[in-house]
Amino acid sequence: MKWMAGLNLHTVKKRILPFIGRLLAISAGAVIMAVVYNALVIPYGLLSGGVAGIALIGNYLLHIPFYLGVLVLNIPIFLLGMKELSWKFIMYSLIGTAAMVIALPLIKPYTPTPNVDLFLAAVFSGAVGGIGEGLILKYGASTGGTDILSIIAKKRWNLSVGAFSFYCNLIIILASFFLFNPRIVLYTIVSMWVSGKVIDLVIDGLNSNKSVMIISEHSGEIADRIMNEVSRGVTFLEGRGAYSGDPKKVINCVVNHFEIPKVKEIVLDVDSQAFMFVTETVEVTGQGFTA
Repeated sequence: MKWMAGLNLHTVKKRILPFIGRLLAISAGAVIMAVVYNALVIPYGLLSGGVAGIALIGNYLLHIPFYLGVLVLNIPIFLLGMKELSWKFIMYSLIGTAAMVIALPLIKPYTPTPNVDLFLAAVFSGAVGGIGEGLILKYGASTGGTDILSIIAKKRWNLSVGAFSFYCNLIIILASFFLFNPRIVLYTIVSMWVSGKVIDLVIDGLNSNKSVMIISEHSGEIADRIMNEVSRGVTFLEGRGAYSGDPKKVINCVVNHFEIPKVKEIVLDVDSQAFMFVTETVEVTGQGFTA
């Protein structure tokens, strides 16, 4: 019995609690998106991309409830996704979509509409909606629609996920110019741009990481100061000058965004003639960093 109790406790800590945490994060993101649609997007007549954009058009022109449009349009997409994509992604995406569809009508009577101008409605709908969608994407899910179609297109035809999603949204936005006031469509584009930026912030975080390459005649001294003053590991890469043929030690290190000024200060202080370039890193794992 003690062994079983220990096994169950281990299972709870390693599997059940992270699973519950993921479900809560996805559901929270879905509820945030529902609040944004009820408080800012629909009251101000704004549009959106993907399946939500089509559902909004149906709501504005045919008075089809927005949540019903999202649900109906996603059914064939999820059926297709079940055949093509991993069950985990589909399961979490079903949870995210279901949470938003359920939350939309439930919280609508309790969601006030702020009295702001259309520009502020566009900006804040993009910002807050980006937080919600970013949470959902960060935890390995989606709200269905073009997200799933984009991944299927990538798998079947090797099409870029971003490109496929962009062209789907472009078609919907271009069609909207013929159906709605161009002013509304242009503000929708502003909202979508803000949303995209906030989603990136939520997924990647403010503490983005940079890869730094430094070529100097004083590589040893620079490396020592980076390790001591910035507390980051340094790797020497063997290089050779193409013109001179002289061997060179190339410094490579990864630091966060806030540490870049200090690294620059060290390099310039040691060798003002050093060659340095900084690039974005999509993901870093290992000691001192998190995935």
